[in-house]
Amino acid sequence: MEHIILIGFKSAGKSSVGIALAKELKRPFIDLDEKIEQAYKKERGERFSCREIMKHRGESYFRKLEHKVLNEIITTEEPLVLALGGGAPLEGNNRKLIREHKIIEISAPAMVVFDRIMANGRPSFFPTSEVPLETFQRMWKEREPQYKKLADFTIENNDSIQDAVNAVVEKLNEKTYE
Repeated sequence: MEHIILIGFKSAGKSSVGIALAKELKRPFIDLDEKIEQAYKKERGERFSCREIMKHRGESYFRKLEHKVLNEIITTEEPLVLALGGGAPLEGNNRKLIREHKIIEISAPAMVVFDRIMANGRPSFFPTSEVPLETFQRMWKEREPQYKKLADFTIENNDSIQDAVNAVVEKLNEKTYE
Protein backbone atom coordinates (compact mmCIF):
# COMPACT_ATOMS: atom_id res chain seq x y z
CA MET A 1 0.00 0.00 0.00
CA GLU A 2 1.54 3.23 -1.14
CA HIS A 3 0.31 6.62 -0.03
CA ILE A 4 0.84 9.79 -2.04
CA ILE A 5 2.48 12.30 0.26
CA LEU A 6 2.60 16.00 -0.61
CA ILE A 7 5.42 18.07 0.83
CA GLY A 8 6.53 21.65 0.34
CA PHE A 9 6.70 25.05 1.95
CA LYS A 10 3.77 26.44 3.92
CA SER A 11 1.15 27.92 1.57
CA ALA A 12 2.55 26.30 -1.59
CA GLY A 13 -0.87 24.71 -2.11
CA LYS A 14 -0.40 21.17 -0.77
CA SER A 15 -3.89 20.94 0.70
CA SER A 16 -5.66 22.55 -2.26
CA VAL A 17 -3.85 20.32 -4.74
CA GLY A 18 -4.26 17.33 -2.41
CA ILE A 19 -8.03 17.64 -2.14
CA ALA A 20 -8.42 17.82 -5.93
CA LEU A 21 -5.85 15.06 -6.52
CA ALA A 22 -7.57 12.72 -4.06
CA LYS A 23 -10.88 13.30 -5.82
CA GLU A 24 -9.26 12.60 -9.19
CA LEU A 25 -7.61 9.39 -7.93
CA LYS A 26 -10.65 8.35 -5.85
CA ARG A 27 -8.62 8.21 -2.65
CA PRO A 28 -9.27 9.76 0.75
CA PHE A 29 -7.47 13.03 1.49
CA ILE A 30 -5.92 13.85 4.85
CA ASP A 31 -4.34 17.11 5.89
CA LEU A 32 -1.81 16.30 8.63
CA ASP A 33 -2.24 19.70 10.28
CA GLU A 34 -6.00 19.13 10.68
CA LYS A 35 -5.35 15.74 12.28
CA ILE A 36 -2.79 17.30 14.64
CA GLU A 37 -5.37 19.88 15.71
CA GLN A 38 -7.94 17.13 16.32
CA ALA A 39 -5.44 15.07 18.32
CA TYR A 40 -4.53 18.13 20.40
CA LYS A 41 -8.18 18.81 21.18
CA LYS A 42 -8.68 15.18 22.20
CA GLU A 43 -5.52 15.20 24.34
CA ARG A 44 -5.79 18.65 25.93
CA GLY A 45 -9.46 19.54 25.60
CA GLU A 46 -8.65 22.81 23.79
CA ARG A 47 -9.27 23.69 20.16
CA PHE A 48 -5.97 25.19 18.95
CA SER A 49 -4.64 25.70 15.44
CA CYS A 50 -1.18 24.31 14.66
CA ARG A 51 0.09 27.86 14.88
CA GLU A 52 -1.41 28.23 18.38
CA ILE A 53 -0.13 24.82 19.52
CA MET A 54 3.40 25.78 18.48
CA LYS A 55 3.07 29.20 20.13
CA HIS A 56 1.63 27.95 23.44
CA ARG A 57 3.33 24.56 23.80
CA GLY A 58 6.57 25.08 21.87
CA GLU A 59 8.08 23.45 18.81
CA SER A 60 9.35 20.35 20.64
CA TYR A 61 5.85 19.47 21.89
CA PHE A 62 4.37 20.20 18.46
CA ARG A 63 6.92 18.00 16.63
CA LYS A 64 6.30 15.06 19.00
CA LEU A 65 2.54 15.32 18.47
CA GLU A 66 3.06 15.70 14.71
CA HIS A 67 5.17 12.52 14.58
CA LYS A 68 2.66 10.55 16.66
CA VAL A 69 -0.24 11.59 14.40
CA LEU A 70 1.76 10.99 11.19
CA ASN A 71 2.68 7.50 12.40
CA GLU A 72 -1.00 6.70 13.05
CA ILE A 73 -2.02 7.92 9.59
CA ILE A 74 0.82 6.33 7.63
CA THR A 75 0.08 2.85 9.00
CA THR A 76 -3.48 2.88 7.67
CA GLU A 77 -4.30 0.18 5.16
CA GLU A 78 -6.12 2.39 2.69
CA PRO A 79 -3.97 4.24 0.11
CA LEU A 80 -4.57 7.96 0.53
CA VAL A 81 -3.34 11.41 -0.40
CA LEU A 82 -1.67 13.07 2.58
CA ALA A 83 -0.56 16.71 2.80
CA LEU A 84 2.20 17.34 5.35
CA GLY A 85 2.94 20.62 7.08
CA GLY A 86 6.00 22.46 5.78
CA GLY A 87 8.29 21.35 8.61
CA ALA A 88 7.11 17.74 8.94
CA PRO A 89 9.34 16.16 6.25
CA LEU A 90 12.41 17.95 7.63
CA GLU A 91 12.30 15.87 10.83
CA GLY A 92 14.39 12.69 10.54
CA ASN A 93 11.86 10.47 12.33
CA ASN A 94 9.14 11.65 9.92
CA ARG A 95 11.34 11.07 6.86
CA LYS A 96 11.72 7.43 7.96
CA LEU A 97 7.93 7.09 8.04
CA ILE A 98 7.31 8.56 4.59
CA ARG A 99 10.26 7.27 2.56
CA GLU A 100 8.46 4.10 1.36
CA HIS A 101 5.67 6.13 -0.21
CA LYS A 102 5.30 8.36 -3.27
CA ILE A 103 6.55 11.80 -2.25
CA ILE A 104 5.62 14.81 -4.36
CA GLU A 105 6.81 18.34 -3.71
CA ILE A 106 4.23 21.03 -4.40
CA SER A 107 5.98 24.32 -5.05
CA ALA A 108 5.21 27.83 -6.33
CA PRO A 109 7.31 30.93 -6.96
CA ALA A 110 8.93 32.06 -3.70
CA MET A 111 7.33 35.50 -3.56
CA VAL A 112 3.89 34.06 -4.30
CA VAL A 113 4.35 31.69 -1.35
CA PHE A 114 5.56 34.55 0.88
CA ASP A 115 2.52 36.67 0.00
CA ARG A 116 0.16 33.74 0.73
CA ILE A 117 1.83 33.16 4.11
CA MET A 118 1.71 36.79 5.16
CA ALA A 119 -1.97 37.11 4.16
CA ASN A 120 -2.69 35.25 7.43
CA GLY A 121 -0.23 37.28 9.52
CA ARG A 122 3.24 36.39 10.77
CA PRO A 123 3.49 32.63 11.34
CA SER A 124 4.56 31.38 14.77
CA PHE A 125 7.72 29.84 13.34
CA PHE A 126 8.95 33.26 12.10
CA PRO A 127 11.06 34.78 14.92
CA THR A 128 9.80 38.19 16.00
CA SER A 129 13.41 39.42 16.12
CA GLU A 130 13.70 39.17 12.33
CA VAL A 131 11.98 40.89 9.41
CA PRO A 132 9.43 38.40 7.97
CA LEU A 133 10.84 38.55 4.42
CA GLU A 134 14.36 37.81 5.71
CA THR A 135 13.09 34.85 7.74
CA PHE A 136 11.18 33.54 4.76
CA GLN A 137 14.13 33.87 2.38
CA ARG A 138 16.46 32.11 4.84
CA MET A 139 13.98 29.29 5.44
CA TRP A 140 13.20 28.95 1.74
CA LYS A 141 16.92 28.61 0.99
CA GLU A 142 17.27 25.96 3.74
CA ARG A 143 14.11 23.96 3.03
CA GLU A 144 13.68 24.00 -0.73
CA PRO A 145 16.76 21.79 -1.44
CA GLN A 146 15.63 19.33 1.24
CA TYR A 147 12.16 19.06 -0.31
CA LYS A 148 13.70 18.46 -3.75
CA LYS A 149 15.99 15.75 -2.34
CA LEU A 150 13.09 13.93 -0.65
CA ALA A 151 10.59 14.19 -3.49
CA ASP A 152 10.17 11.73 -6.33
CA PHE A 153 9.26 14.81 -8.38
CA THR A 154 8.19 18.45 -8.03
CA ILE A 155 5.03 20.06 -9.38
CA GLU A 156 4.73 23.83 -9.73
CA ASN A 157 1.44 25.15 -8.39
CA ASN A 158 1.49 28.53 -10.09
CA ASP A 159 -1.47 28.21 -12.44
CA SER A 160 -4.76 26.55 -11.61
CA ILE A 161 -5.17 23.76 -9.06
CA GLN A 162 -6.44 21.53 -11.85
CA ASP A 163 -3.26 22.17 -13.89
CA ALA A 164 -1.19 21.04 -10.90
CA VAL A 165 -3.38 17.94 -10.43
CA ASN A 166 -3.09 17.09 -14.12
CA ALA A 167 0.70 17.42 -13.90
CA VAL A 168 0.82 15.07 -10.89
CA VAL A 169 -1.39 12.47 -12.58
CA GLU A 170 0.71 12.66 -15.76
CA LYS A 171 3.92 12.10 -13.75
CA LEU A 172 2.38 9.25 -11.76
CA ASN A 173 1.35 7.57 -15.01
CA GLU A 174 4.91 7.83 -16.37
CA LYS A 175 6.15 5.53 -13.57
CA THR A 176 9.68 6.88 -14.02
CA TYR A 177 10.72 10.24 -12.71
CA GLU A 178 13.44 12.56 -13.83
